[in-house]
Amino acid sequence: MRRLILLMIALLLLGCVGKPEIKKITYKWGEVNESTTEILVNVDVFNPNPFPIPLKDVVLNIYMNGIEMGKGHAIKAEIPANSESNIVIAVYLDNDKIPEWWVSHIKNGETTKVDIKGDLIFDLKLFQFKYPIEFTNTIRTNILSIESRPEKISIDGVELDVRSVESHWGKVNEKETEIITVADVFNPNPFPIPVISFDYIIRMNGIIVGRGSEDVNTVISPNSDAKLTLITKIENYKLKEWWVSHIRNGEKTIVDVEIMPKIKLFGKEIKFKLLERKFEIRTRFLG
Repeated sequence: MRRLILLMIALLLLGCVGKPEIKKITYKWGEVNESTTEILVNVDVFNPNPFPIPLKDVVLNIYMNGIEMGKGHAIKAEIPANSESNIVIAVYLDNDKIPEWWVSHIKNGETTKVDIKGDLIFDLKLFQFKYPIEFTNTIRTNILSIESRPEKISIDGVELDVRSVESHWGKVNEKETEIITVADVFNPNPFPIPVISFDYIIRMNGIIVGRGSEDVNTVISPNSDAKLTLITKIENYKLKEWWVSHIRNGEKTIVDVEIMPKIKLFGKEIKFKLLERKFEIRTRFLG
């Protein structure tokens, strides 16, 4: 060690000590489990010196919409002399923070800014080199862009005309995310049709993230239309499980939504499917 330090002093005095050079930085997903999501940061570094350079420290954090989601450390931590080497930094995203991120994503108009920030600190014994790592990416989704088509629904031989169905976000908090669906329904019959309640189920990659029943108590008058306002809810704690499936599935999610009102018809309560939609969401968090 003493000889190495003396050599480094001599090279420094001769102006022969070169700074490590970052050649390339890439990002990819690593292991994903219930508690953490691993991001592997690969840094290609060239060491121009005739001695190895140890990586003293790594300070690396990932933020999503300003929320600190996790930290990183180096897996491989030395660059051999006169060669290019690869440093692998594992950043562990805390899946428990996914519901908090989700709330920020929805409140921010379904937009997320991903930031990975930090420093590589190389130890040359006599002094240190610090290299910043900065990665920024913005992702946008449009989860509620469900295509609305007029359609006729036959219920025990009685028809209803569904003229349009539109959805938008409602209240969002730590516990749940509301989706407000407004259906314009025309009753072409000479008798009123009371809508009593509705059931719903929301699946993301087969994971049930929302399910429930709500009262409606709306009557669609004869030869008239009515707007049915139906509020469904995503339980945010279930998004942690969804996130794991989304990353494992190559950042793809199949969303499946069903809304089933219950009407009173000729003394009977009958349930029917007002809305049944299946669509795909894709993201690229790491660019």
